[in-house]
Amino acid sequence: MEDERTIDELIEIAEQIPDRLGLAAGIADVRGRARSEHVAVSVDVQGKLVELEIAEQGIELGPEALAAEIRRLSVEAGNAVLREGLRAVRAGCVPAVADAIEEYLALDEPQPAEAPPTRRPAPSTDEEEFFTLKRA
Repeated sequence: MEDERTIDELIEIAEQIPDRLGLAAGIADVRGRARSEHVAVSVDVQGKLVELEIAEQGIELGPEALAAEIRRLSVEAGNAVLREGLRAVRAGCVPAVADAIEEYLALDEPQPAEAPPTRRPAPSTDEEEFFTLKRA
Protein backbone atom coordinates (compact mmCIF):
# COMPACT_ATOMS: atom_id res chain seq x y z
CA MET A 1 0.00 0.00 0.00
CA GLU A 2 1.49 3.30 -1.09
CA ASP A 3 0.57 6.66 0.41
CA GLU A 4 -0.74 8.91 -2.38
CA ARG A 5 -0.64 12.16 -0.39
CA THR A 6 1.66 14.98 -1.43
CA ILE A 7 4.31 16.50 0.84
CA ASP A 8 2.18 19.61 1.23
CA GLU A 9 -0.79 17.51 2.33
CA LEU A 10 1.35 15.62 4.86
CA ILE A 11 2.74 18.88 6.25
CA GLU A 12 -0.79 20.22 6.63
CA ILE A 13 -1.86 17.04 8.42
CA ALA A 14 1.20 17.20 10.70
CA GLU A 15 0.41 20.81 11.61
CA GLN A 16 -3.13 19.83 12.60
CA ILE A 17 -2.19 16.84 14.76
CA PRO A 18 -1.11 18.77 17.89
CA ASP A 19 -4.31 20.84 17.83
CA ARG A 20 -6.59 17.93 17.01
CA LEU A 21 -5.09 15.42 19.46
CA GLY A 22 -3.48 17.67 22.05
CA LEU A 23 -0.16 15.85 21.53
CA ALA A 24 2.09 18.90 21.81
CA ALA A 25 0.60 19.99 25.12
CA GLY A 26 0.25 16.50 26.56
CA ILE A 27 3.44 14.77 25.43
CA ALA A 28 5.47 16.24 28.29
CA ASP A 29 3.06 14.66 30.76
CA VAL A 30 3.32 11.13 29.37
CA ARG A 31 4.99 8.86 31.92
CA GLY A 32 5.94 5.23 32.11
CA ARG A 33 5.72 3.68 35.55
CA ALA A 34 6.91 0.44 37.13
CA ARG A 35 7.04 -0.80 40.68
CA SER A 36 8.26 -3.68 42.75
CA GLU A 37 7.67 -4.50 46.38
CA HIS A 38 10.02 -1.78 47.68
CA VAL A 39 10.82 0.49 44.70
CA ALA A 40 8.71 2.55 42.28
CA VAL A 41 9.99 4.56 39.30
CA SER A 42 8.52 6.91 36.73
CA VAL A 43 10.24 7.96 33.49
CA ASP A 44 9.35 10.62 30.92
CA VAL A 45 8.96 10.12 27.16
CA GLN A 46 12.73 10.37 26.75
CA GLY A 47 13.28 7.58 29.27
CA LYS A 48 14.73 9.88 31.93
CA LEU A 49 13.98 9.00 35.53
CA VAL A 50 11.62 11.66 36.92
CA GLU A 51 10.30 9.97 40.08
CA LEU A 52 11.86 7.46 42.42
CA GLU A 53 10.30 6.02 45.56
CA ILE A 54 12.24 3.66 47.81
CA ALA A 55 10.68 2.07 50.88
CA GLU A 56 12.84 1.55 53.94
CA GLN A 57 13.05 -2.15 53.12
CA GLY A 58 14.42 -1.19 49.69
CA ILE A 59 17.44 0.45 51.31
CA GLU A 60 18.15 -2.84 53.05
CA LEU A 61 18.72 -4.48 49.66
CA GLY A 62 22.15 -2.88 49.55
CA PRO A 63 23.59 -0.58 46.90
CA GLU A 64 24.21 -3.14 44.14
CA ALA A 65 20.83 -4.88 44.41
CA LEU A 66 18.99 -1.57 44.79
CA ALA A 67 20.74 -0.13 41.72
CA ALA A 68 19.88 -3.27 39.73
CA GLU A 69 16.24 -3.01 40.80
CA ILE A 70 16.04 0.67 39.84
CA ARG A 71 17.66 -0.10 36.48
CA ARG A 72 15.28 -3.02 35.82
CA LEU A 73 12.22 -0.97 36.71
CA SER A 74 13.46 1.98 34.64
CA VAL A 75 13.69 -0.27 31.56
CA GLU A 76 10.20 -1.62 32.25
CA ALA A 77 8.83 1.93 32.65
CA GLY A 78 10.70 3.05 29.52
CA ASN A 79 9.02 0.28 27.51
CA ALA A 80 5.65 1.37 28.89
CA VAL A 81 6.20 4.98 27.85
CA LEU A 82 7.30 3.84 24.39
CA ARG A 83 3.99 1.98 24.06
CA GLU A 84 2.16 5.18 25.00
CA GLY A 85 4.18 7.13 22.43
CA LEU A 86 3.36 4.52 19.81
CA ARG A 87 -0.33 5.26 20.32
CA ALA A 88 0.37 8.88 19.35
CA VAL A 89 2.29 7.70 16.27
CA ARG A 90 -0.63 5.47 15.26
CA ALA A 91 -2.99 8.46 15.54
CA GLY A 92 -0.90 10.59 13.21
CA CYS A 93 0.42 8.32 10.46
CA VAL A 94 -0.44 5.41 8.24
CA PRO A 95 -0.60 2.02 10.00
CA ALA A 96 2.41 0.66 8.08
CA VAL A 97 4.69 3.27 9.68
CA ALA A 98 3.45 2.52 13.20
CA ASP A 99 3.74 -1.23 12.55
CA ALA A 100 7.33 -0.82 11.35
CA ILE A 101 8.23 1.22 14.44
CA GLU A 102 6.57 -1.31 16.73
CA GLU A 103 8.42 -4.17 15.03
CA TYR A 104 11.75 -2.33 15.26
CA LEU A 105 11.23 -1.57 18.96
CA ALA A 106 9.91 -5.09 19.69
CA LEU A 107 7.11 -3.69 21.81
CA ASP A 108 4.50 -6.35 21.13
CA GLU A 109 4.82 -7.93 24.59
CA PRO A 110 6.06 -6.58 27.93
CA GLN A 111 9.35 -8.10 29.07
CA PRO A 112 9.01 -10.74 31.79
CA ALA A 113 9.96 -9.50 35.23
CA GLU A 114 13.24 -10.72 36.66
CA ALA A 115 13.38 -12.30 40.07
CA PRO A 116 13.48 -9.65 42.80
CA PRO A 117 16.92 -9.01 44.26
CA THR A 118 17.76 -10.85 47.41
CA ARG A 119 18.30 -9.08 50.67
CA ARG A 120 21.95 -8.51 51.48
CA PRO A 121 23.33 -10.30 54.51
CA ALA A 122 23.63 -8.42 57.78
CA PRO A 123 27.15 -7.04 58.28
CA SER A 124 29.34 -9.10 60.53
CA THR A 125 30.59 -7.53 63.74
CA ASP A 126 34.19 -7.89 62.47
CA GLU A 127 33.66 -5.34 59.67
CA GLU A 128 34.01 -1.61 60.18
CA GLU A 129 30.81 0.32 59.46
CA PHE A 130 31.36 3.27 57.10
CA PHE A 131 27.93 4.93 57.14
CA THR A 132 24.57 4.84 58.81
CA LEU A 133 21.27 5.70 57.16
CA LYS A 134 18.83 7.56 59.36
CA ARG A 135 15.24 8.48 58.75
CA ALA A 136 14.85 12.21 57.99
